[in-house]
Amino acid sequence: MRSVVAPLLLAIVFVVGGAAFWMTGRADERVAAVHQQLATLQYNAASTNGADVEQSMDLERRVPVLGRQAVADVHDATTTAKYWQGDLEGVAPHHDAAGMVSETDPAILLLAANAAFRGVQTAADRTDTLRRLDGAVKNYADALKASGQQIDAAYNYELAVRMRDSLGKARGAAAKVAAAKKPVDETSDLPSGPTLHGRPGGPPPKTEMSQFKIVIPKRGEERKDNPEAGKGGQKVRKG
Repeated sequence: MRSVVAPLLLAIVFVVGGAAFWMTGRADERVAAVHQQLATLQYNAASTNGADVEQSMDLERRVPVLGRQAVADVHDATTTAKYWQGDLEGVAPHHDAAGMVSETDPAILLLAANAAFRGVQTAADRTDTLRRLDGAVKNYADALKASGQQIDAAYNYELAVRMRDSLGKARGAAAKVAAAKKPVDETSDLPSGPTLHGRPGGPPPKTEMSQFKIVIPKRGEERKDNPEAGKGGQKVRKG
């Protein structure tokens, strides 16, 4: 009897372990797809698919260590997509019943603080601007407490504090700071303005691009048909 029980228990352990790794692998594939959409600036798709993946990972989140990491990873990617999509309210961290921030992920807290700081640009007046800056400063402080050492959070925290102090000392009504938005190019599939990879590149201002010529190399079969291509004619000596 003992000779049967031991292999049976071992088989059950292997089956449970294999099922756990299989679920984790499937979750990693779906998370990788969300990261691919985020890297290719498909913010709407990354936000929607990321939320669906996060809600459907009920079994995966129960896998020790690996499950929790996968859930946190897809949550970070989804929140990042919402931030660059302009959904600033969707980036706000969760709060408990007492109103305290319950989010502990430093990356999410930094995104929430950046979203609060960007919200300052839509303030209606000086009082509203100061109120929003106070909220941004508190969010950066929460991000610093959660991370301990985070250069971006520390730099942005100091910047927000200086802006708040400078505006608080200023006299008169403050002009509304409008977010500079470039017109949307309907022919492009990329979002306008700054993205996850930085600001879009382009030629220097006031540069005449007609002076630059684009040379496209010939294909292999084209070079075989005309082997003399690219060779200049015989030079005629002058004088």
